[in-house]
Amino acid sequence: MKKILMTALAAASIQVAVAQNSAVNSAVLNHKNGVLDKAQADINKAIEHPKTKDKAKTWFYRGVINQDMLGHPIYGKNATAQTPEVVVESFNKTLELDGKDGQFGKQVPERMQMLYGQVLNQAVEYHNSQDWDNAIAKYDLASKVNPTDTTAILYAAYASTAKQDYNGAIKYYDKLLGIGHTTEDVYKAKVQLQQAAESKDEDIMATLSAGLKEHPNSVYLMQEELKYYLKNNRADEAMAKLDKAIEADPKNASLYAVRGNLQERKGNIEAAYKNYKMAIEADPNNFDGYFNLGVLEYNKGSEFNNKAAKMDYATYKKQGAGLEAQAKKHYEASLPYFEKALQIQPEDQATLANLQRVYTRLKRTADAERVGKKLKN
Repeated sequence: MKKILMTALAAASIQVAVAQNSAVNSAVLNHKNGVLDKAQADINKAIEHPKTKDKAKTWFYRGVINQDMLGHPIYGKNATAQTPEVVVESFNKTLELDGKDGQFGKQVPERMQMLYGQVLNQAVEYHNSQDWDNAIAKYDLASKVNPTDTTAILYAAYASTAKQDYNGAIKYYDKLLGIGHTTEDVYKAKVQLQQAAESKDEDIMATLSAGLKEHPNSVYLMQEELKYYLKNNRADEAMAKLDKAIEADPKNASLYAVRGNLQERKGNIEAAYKNYKMAIEADPNNFDGYFNLGVLEYNKGSEFNNKAAKMDYATYKKQGAGLEAQAKKHYEASLPYFEKALQIQPEDQATLANLQRVYTRLKRTADAERVGKKLKN
């Protein structure tokens, strides 16, 4: 009698296990037949039962069924804002139980890549409607699904900037840097955001220093760093740094252009002129060198013109013509520099505006009008 009872109990236990496994199998079958709501109901039962809650197959199909509801023309309404998180949780649990080489674990990467695209598309929809909070939340989830991809992180930074959450955007650029996405644009954007957020000078200078280690020839980063050196009364330190850099790389035109800019800021115009000249000698296509030489010549011409304009009539009759001739000489000297700068960067608006002024000063009306048509209002 005892033996018969034990056999009966064993049979009952098998039936319970089979019943629960059948819930998983039913979920799989309903999924295969496209009846996702029934598949979801079955898998939700299986995920809660002690007999099947620790099986990789259960978690894998929980992820698959919920994922396939996303954007589905019929069952999409069954998905919620939390559905992508459910999918991520399910696939992560699958890997935990089955490993990356298990029957179900090895299918997870392809599914996760598919999920990344789905979540990113949701984020873009929110982004396009300027729903920044939801867009950022979806970008965060997409980044969680694929931590090495930069797209979601970068667009989360854009959304945070649009939201004027500058410190939030800075964190995303830090995340990009942390995964090795160290382009010049990332450092430039971070610096601009730090400036908008009114970060401490030392924090901004730390970003500039790190950026210059990665991009030693970045004119923008060099000039911004010089600006903070000057602001913090460290001009001599900046000059020493530039001199050392030029000594190590004497053919680097950008370094001469930046040193010229620093000299100009210090009021040493002749030294600035010399360095800009050295920049275009090192590189005949150095835009900054030509542009700044044009500005220096134009400004000299304006100084003579201004002197003449401030004279009383009697003095002007004696000295005005000479001053205006000197002014014209410098305007003419600025012209080839601006024209070469425009040849290098044909759409540069500052160069076009300066050329229009020079042509106007030299009474070359047709040229002034021609250049003016390229200016954007």
